[in-house]
Amino acid sequence: MTLAFTTSWDDGHPLDLRVAEVLARHGCAGTFYVPRRNSEGRSVLATGELRTLAAGFEIGGHTVDHVRLTRANLDQIAACKHRLEYELGGEVAGFCYPGGHHDAVIRATVRNAGFRYARTIERGPTRDPFRVPVTLQLYPHGRITYLKNFARHPASPTELAQLVRAPDLEARIDALLARAHGVFHLWGHSWELQERGLWDLLDRVLARITAIVPPAHRLTNAAAYAPATSASTSPS
Repeated sequence: MTLAFTTSWDDGHPLDLRVAEVLARHGCAGTFYVPRRNSEGRSVLATGELRTLAAGFEIGGHTVDHVRLTRANLDQIAACKHRLEYELGGEVAGFCYPGGHHDAVIRATVRNAGFRYARTIERGPTRDPFRVPVTLQLYPHGRITYLKNFARHPASPTELAQLVRAPDLEARIDALLARAHGVFHLWGHSWELQERGLWDLLDRVLARITAIVPPAHRLTNAAAYAPATSASTSPS
């Protein structure tokens, strides 16, 4: 089976436009999960910037205010869908749980709001479209973080060993790519790329991936995990 590749980017920071430029240069698709404000104080894309991004990439919901979901603020789910669809003039199919926090009630609320799928920060596999998994975050976590994540969201012992033994983030990505099958899902935050100086790494990683993944298998999250909806959410 041919390896598929998808990327997703959270928080709707204006630097998402720079990520989009890098993805486009490598012929890669991507999904951007966008709040309309950020309770943590970071900037978010203005309406014009959001429309520019949506012209080439999938846009997903990420609550209105970028808040972790609780029983008290579940109205943020439908509200962000309505707001984004009003600004973009089209369907928003996907949602991403801020901070990765979700439970059965939150997942049901996302489904009832009309979203077709929702992305987590968990490793897969899963058949639940409201628990879409990821492969690796483009962020230089320490070994302890990978061990803690393994305890919460088990990966194979071989993959854990690769993550812990690799000397740096680039080596971790290479090791996972060498054994990858199904969908390789890279995710991150554009503002972290800026803070950590990871732009060149993103460029190198995409060059590696596009050398082994044909264009037809470089997908948005919708195309990778909810293909029945991808006609309305894939890049134009």
